[in-house]
Amino acid sequence: MDWKQFFASAIGSVAWPAAIVAIVYAFKDQLRILIVQIRRIGAAGVNVELSEKVGEAVDAGEVVQVEKGLIAPDVIGLDPTLLQLAKSFPEAALIQSFKELEALILKLRARMPDDRPARNLYEVLKALEKQKFIPLSAITLFQSLREARNAAAHGGSAGELSSSEALDLIQQIKLLQEVLRPVLEQLPQKSSRI
Repeated sequence: MDWKQFFASAIGSVAWPAAIVAIVYAFKDQLRILIVQIRRIGAAGVNVELSEKVGEAVDAGEVVQVEKGLIAPDVIGLDPTLLQLAKSFPEAALIQSFKELEALILKLRARMPDDRPARNLYEVLKALEKQKFIPLSAITLFQSLREARNAAAHGGSAGELSSSEALDLIQQIKLLQEVLRPVLEQLPQKSSRI
C-alpha cells in the first residue's frame, strides 16, 4: 500500500463521523428545540394519564355513594394540616391519606375469621365483598385510588398532581374509609389466647 492509498483510506474512515458531527453542530439549535418538545409531549402524556386516573376514582366514588347511600365527606371537614399539605405538596398529602386507608384495611385483615394473615389489601377487600360486608364498587374504588396514587407518586415532576386533584382523591379515600369502618366494628375481635 502506497501513501496515496493509505491517505485515501484514512480520509474515507474519518469522513462519515466528521460529516455527522458537522451536521449536528450545524443544526444544534433545532435539535435542542426538538428534544425539549419531545420531553413536553411525554410529560403531557403522564399528566393526561394522571388526570384520567383521578376522574376514574371520582366516578367510582360516585357509584359507591349511590349504592351505600352515603355522601362523600366535605373537603372543608378535613384535617387542617392535611389541607395545608395538599396545597403545598399534593402528592405527599395523597400518599399520607392512602396510608391511613391501608392501615384500616390491615386492621380488617387482622380481624378476619379465617386466619389468612398473608392476604394482600385487594384480597382482604375481595373476601369482605364475598361475605357481603362491602359492595363490589368499593373494590373498584380502591383499585382506582391505588392506580391514581401510583401515577402521582411515580409520575415525577412531569406528572404533577394539582391540589384540587389531590383533594378529590383524598375525599374519595375518606368515603371508602366510611364504608370500611362499620365493617371493622362488625368483625369479631381476635381473642388474646396463645
